[in-house]
Amino acid sequence: MATRTASKPRTNVKKPNLNKIRARIYELVKDYRYDEEVLLAFAEFINGGKFKPVEPSMQELKDAVIAAFDCKNYQELKKNSIFGLFVDDNNLKMNNKDAWLKVYRKFVGLPESERNSIGSTSINGVDVLRNFLPWKVFNLDPKVATPEDIKSAFNQLAKQYHPDHGGNPEVFDRLKSMRDSILAAY
Repeated sequence: MATRTASKPRTNVKKPNLNKIRARIYELVKDYRYDEEVLLAFAEFINGGKFKPVEPSMQELKDAVIAAFDCKNYQELKKNSIFGLFVDDNNLKMNNKDAWLKVYRKFVGLPESERNSIGSTSINGVDVLRNFLPWKVFNLDPKVATPEDIKSAFNQLAKQYHPDHGGNPEVFDRLKSMRDSILAAY
C-alpha cells in the first residue's frame, strides 16, 4: 500500500495583480465584447475572493511628479511656478497622499490602479465619477476631433447611459459636463 507524504506549501506562488487583470479584461471586452463585470467576477472566483488593489505609495507618486517636472528633488519642484500655481489653486497640503494623487493625475496621468476601471460608472476604462477625462471617455483624439465628432460620441454614449434608458443619472450628468467642457474649446 502506498503511503501518502504531506505536500509542502507553495511558497513562491506569485499573487495576482489586480491592475494587470483589469487591463487584460479591458482588452477582452474591447476585442470580443464580453461583459467586463462578469469577467472580473469570474477572475475573483478563480482567485478565491476579491483582489487586493495595488495602490502607489506616496513616495512613488512624489517621485513620478518630480520626474514629470524634470526636477531633481522636492525642493526644486516647489520652485516650479506651474506646480506652485496648481497647488495654490487647489488648496493642497503636500503632506498627504490625496494631494499627491491629485497632482499625479493632473501632470502624470492616471495611476495604474485607476486604469481599466470596471463597473457601472466606468466608460472606456475610466470611472467617470472619479476622473474627468473626456477625450478618453469619448474615445476621441483631441488633435483631430471636430465638434461633430464630439457630439456624435456623446450621442452614442447617451443612448446607453441616459436615465430614461436605465442609465445612472450621475454618470449621464458627468458625460454632459465632459461634452460641454471640450466643446467650449471650439
